[in-house]
Amino acid sequence: MNLRSIDLNLLPVFEAIYAERSLTRASETLHVTQPAVSNALARLRAAFGDPLFVRSGQGMTPTPAAQALIGPVREAMGKLRAGLDARSGFDAKTSDRVFNIAARDVAASALMPVLAKRFQRLAPGVRLHCHQVERRDIPAELAAGRLDFAIDIPALARPELDGAALMNDRLVCALRKGHPKAGRQLDLRSFLALGHIAVSSRRTGRTLLDGALSRVGEKLRPAMRLPYYQPAFHVVMSSDLALVAPLSLARRYDVAVHDLPFAASGLDLLLFWRRDNAEEPAIRWARGELLAAAQTDAAASGERGGRKVRGRARGRPRG
Repeated sequence: MNLRSIDLNLLPVFEAIYAERSLTRASETLHVTQPAVSNALARLRAAFGDPLFVRSGQGMTPTPAAQALIGPVREAMGKLRAGLDARSGFDAKTSDRVFNIAARDVAASALMPVLAKRFQRLAPGVRLHCHQVERRDIPAELAAGRLDFAIDIPALARPELDGAALMNDRLVCALRKGHPKAGRQLDLRSFLALGHIAVSSRRTGRTLLDGALSRVGEKLRPAMRLPYYQPAFHVVMSSDLALVAPLSLARRYDVAVHDLPFAASGLDLLLFWRRDNAEEPAIRWARGELLAAAQTDAAASGERGGRKVRGRARGRPRG
């Protein structure tokens, strides 16, 4: 296709419709009327010889052709914005930008309190929106611009993403204060005899604890399975059930903390972002703030977590 045959002013419209899955929301994002967006979409369809988006119960669903186009379009728009931002810069003190981050409760609990304080002082108009997104959907959400960052385990690594080590957390066993086993050293037998809570966002499947126990030939049948750590800690504080959780979370609750009586890998979390917009001033600034928040939280906890690592993760990042 001849690039000269395409009005490049249509590309932001394509990007907005892809991100919003709605002509109305795309018009709001672009600050134009909905008829103007509809007209731009008609011209895009004519230029590419494809519907690009079809109406469905979930809004405007992209066709395979649109899915193939969004990556190159996002890359081109990212480079253009980076060039323009390099001239105008990013002023955190006056910006009202929204940064969208995929993060589960471990990272959000550790980082958001620190970021709230920093942003009140450095960037009072900047807003942070945290979302819980399925890992398989995160790359597409980043490509579509619905996410700016994702905090996840190294398994998220993709060729189109850059990453930096953010947090390194060790697992501990939390019991209520006053529990018969609280204050005593746990051995494997006494640990297995406890009633346990499993935390996983999935309905089924192994947890971090299951993997560690399988290596010593043991298995648990949890008394309770919950999708989030917050309710799990409240159950621990009001019962004799035990919870294996990251230390950074356990220290935020009024519980007794015990080392695990077996070897267990820590929880490595990385910060991911799109490689094609890595040098946008706003993204670069927010990335620095997230990494600094992890350092502040690590210093407050007295743990080795949140190492200061500023490097790119090509393919499989190092945690």
